[in-house]
Amino acid sequence: MTAWDAFAVRRITIGEIDISVRVGGDGPPLVLLHGFPQHSLAFRRIAPALTDRFTVIVPDQRGMGASTLPAGSFTKTDMARDLAGVLDALEIEQVHVAGYDLGAGVAVAFARDFPNRVRRLAVMEFVAAGFGLEAAMAPKAGWNVDSNWHFSVFAAPDVAAWLFHGREREVLSWFFGHESHRGVNAVPPEDFEAYVRSLSRPGALRAGAQYYAAIFRDGEDNAPLRSRPLAMPVLAVGGESHAGPMLKALWSSVAADLSTAVIPEAGHWLGEENPVATAAALATFFLEDDK
Repeated sequence: MTAWDAFAVRRITIGEIDISVRVGGDGPPLVLLHGFPQHSLAFRRIAPALTDRFTVIVPDQRGMGASTLPAGSFTKTDMARDLAGVLDALEIEQVHVAGYDLGAGVAVAFARDFPNRVRRLAVMEFVAAGFGLEAAMAPKAGWNVDSNWHFSVFAAPDVAAWLFHGREREVLSWFFGHESHRGVNAVPPEDFEAYVRSLSRPGALRAGAQYYAAIFRDGEDNAPLRSRPLAMPVLAVGGESHAGPMLKALWSSVAADLSTAVIPEAGHWLGEENPVATAAALATFFLEDDK
């Protein structure tokens, strides 16, 4: 097992964007894609558990972590092209891909546009744009897991920046308590402080908000999947207190070869609430090709 701090860190330039990438382990390449408001640190408990069987590749996607804060597009299509550039730089042609939260949208776009480069695909705690994500953006009564007011606010990046600049700690406290299994902040203090520092960088809050602002364009880009669902094996993963009970409904229209895994004692924050079971579900699925 390769410890998280022992992963090699590379900085890969793709056009005008620099992507920071962590690489560790040995075996078939496996990419892990984070969502918002996190960066590659989201996988620090999952990635090491996979390094005995896989070469694990964990980028900070554009605008997050140690990667560039670009002024341009944040569509998942463009971010999928970032991933293609990272793999080209690493001289890797075909990979397994696992995307979490909004990173699953990037994973779907990569599998859609580069199907020959994806052996197997896992999507965690997400629903694809064009297949229900837009409806999930609407605020609902109450402060339960179905109340996603933040989707609508962050879909207006300037508004999000005006509202939350200087209040990154407060908004992250809400994020990591919302949709958790026990309804409290699921992220350990040291990780929480790292996320506060990252989101407090000039421009980072607005860049992250653009992940949401691009969702309607992402839905348009996913339109071809309505008539031609993803053909590679797809695993949909969700926490028992959040997406787990809805996985087949969320993903059966997107993937022709779908399986599911429900992570016990977890809500949305799989890497913090039950990383052992999450890593095991991913390993089992991605090792199917070796049987």
